[in-house]
Amino acid sequence: MWAICRHEYFRLFKSIKSLITIAFIVGVSYWVSDLVNQAATLIPQQELAKGHALGVFVLIMLLGPLFVFSLSHDVINRELAGRTIRFLVTRTSRNKIILGKFLGILCFWLSCLVITFGVVLATVHTFDAKTFLHCLSLLVYCISLALLLSLVVPRPSYTMFLGIVVAMLLPGLGLWSTFSEQPAAQWIAYLTPFTYLEKGGAWVGVIWGYVVLFLGASMYLFQRRDC
Repeated sequence: MWAICRHEYFRLFKSIKSLITIAFIVGVSYWVSDLVNQAATLIPQQELAKGHALGVFVLIMLLGPLFVFSLSHDVINRELAGRTIRFLVTRTSRNKIILGKFLGILCFWLSCLVITFGVVLATVHTFDAKTFLHCLSLLVYCISLALLLSLVVPRPSYTMFLGIVVAMLLPGLGLWSTFSEQPAAQWIAYLTPFTYLEKGGAWVGVIWGYVVLFLGASMYLFQRRDC
């Protein structure tokens, strides 16, 4: 499992798309930090760090799903299409393959967040743990959903298209359902992570409950799939 985790982690770091994504996130974070610094005379000192972290959070909230799905939409069906999954199945259990893939992607995005919030820390010398947890929770939700989608849809080309559609719809539906008064919005709100992020506190744990649910469904589907 850990070998699969390391392989997926380093595979993402070797990808040109991943490096561009990291550079974009860090660049925007630095730009937001610079803007907040310029407005520091107008912002109370206790709110300064929140202003820096808020810029990172908005970026992850709006574009985080797109980043995750664009890089990991084919995490499983790529192996299935290339028949390389047979080598993994003969060496370890299918559940460990799912967990290894998940942990590898999770470690990659955790590293990205550490780098991004490190830029904020270097700028204002303050670390906003709450915003960091919210960003991580949103990304983990998207990772587990991308993993499940990669098992449900057999062709990588299809998951690339569906991943982009889901990544664009998820923030829109989440924000609309969180603040809309329509009855349908109330049901949709509890299927997306944004409502729980807006509520904060223990509600963030519900997002991790969805992660466990998505991982369980992925393991079940993978056990039934013929490799």
